[in-house]
Amino acid sequence: MNIFVRVFKASFVKETKTWFRNKSRLIFIVAFPLLYYSAFLLLMGGAYAGPGVDAALVVQEDNPGDYTNGLIEILGEPDEIPPSLNLMEMDSETASLHFENGNVFIVITIPDGFEAALANNESISIQLWVNNAHEDMTKNLRMPVIRKLDIFYQTYLPSRTNSTFEVELLNPYTPPRLAFMAWTVTIFGISFAGFYLASSATASEFEHGTVEEITLSNQSLHAIYAGKMFSAVILSYLSIPVVFLLGLVAYGVWPMGNLLVYAAMTLLLATFCSGIGVILGAIFRNSVYVVPVAALGALFYWLTGGGIAPLEMVGIGFVTANEYLPFSNAYRTLIEMFIQGTYSTIVVDFAVVGVFAVAFVLISPILADRLSRVDFGKRLKELRRRRGRIRSPPHG
Repeated sequence: MNIFVRVFKASFVKETKTWFRNKSRLIFIVAFPLLYYSAFLLLMGGAYAGPGVDAALVVQEDNPGDYTNGLIEILGEPDEIPPSLNLMEMDSETASLHFENGNVFIVITIPDGFEAALANNESISIQLWVNNAHEDMTKNLRMPVIRKLDIFYQTYLPSRTNSTFEVELLNPYTPPRLAFMAWTVTIFGISFAGFYLASSATASEFEHGTVEEITLSNQSLHAIYAGKMFSAVILSYLSIPVVFLLGLVAYGVWPMGNLLVYAAMTLLLATFCSGIGVILGAIFRNSVYVVPVAALGALFYWLTGGGIAPLEMVGIGFVTANEYLPFSNAYRTLIEMFIQGTYSTIVVDFAVVGVFAVAFVLISPILADRLSRVDFGKRLKELRRRRGRIRSPPHG
């Protein structure tokens, strides 16, 4: 057996066994994404839970007939894909008041002339107001109406080849994006686990005073650190089944998509994050500091790189830098696959994430080795002592 492979295997087995012996620390990689996803469901899932979403229906049509009554009936039918619409018919002024006060999230208006227009094969518009406090909420509330309009079209206007909807191109029966957060939140879980596991494994060498056994040994540094990294990669997947099951219980929707593509993309991302973790462990050298740094780093990129919070909040510099980091590429492919059912950017995204993964497998051991030779604690004390001398007033 090749020496590199033998050392890599020994390092991998050693780190994996160490983690399974320390289950109290290993539970972090399941607890953190699970707790965060649970909080996310409570904060953003309220509008989609329970019996449905309260929707105001304004009927301005003076002579409702089969078309108007048919559309009202279809809009009010329960939807197997959440959210369903709880229609409450009211006049336009009352609907506007409830909408402004946040009592209803969506207002659907059937205009006067709707019946005659469809009877005479003429164009007519249905007005739709959606609470756009959050981008996801806007999309998720618009989707059930578009689905119901499509059903109405197929039921009442099957021969109208010239009928069109002026809406965004969406898969008519694609579940709302929020139902897929169990899949995209695993990016947060994998990123955190990669950071945390690899950095803790490296920091423990400093905590136990065994780092010199690595740096002074004749064994391959790349093989030793690669064992730590890939142990972190494999263990980072422990949280995924738990998060998936929570999403399935919450929404009852199992997303479409290719699991092989998902596994390949997240494997590369976990490798990249583990490479960063090795470097962080050599810098902080204490597992106590690693947990908050890893959690905040992963959470920050999940919020910004994942499109949940606008990138402009963190400045134009980050907006530019984010274009060259693999988190956004991984998110883009997963969102396209699980929500839109397409792979328009998969080649580019795999290339970018793959380059980062390979690069950090190569450079992380080198950087960790060089950083291990620097006494950060001593340098910090010297820096504090110099600042103290500068601030102290001269005597005499």
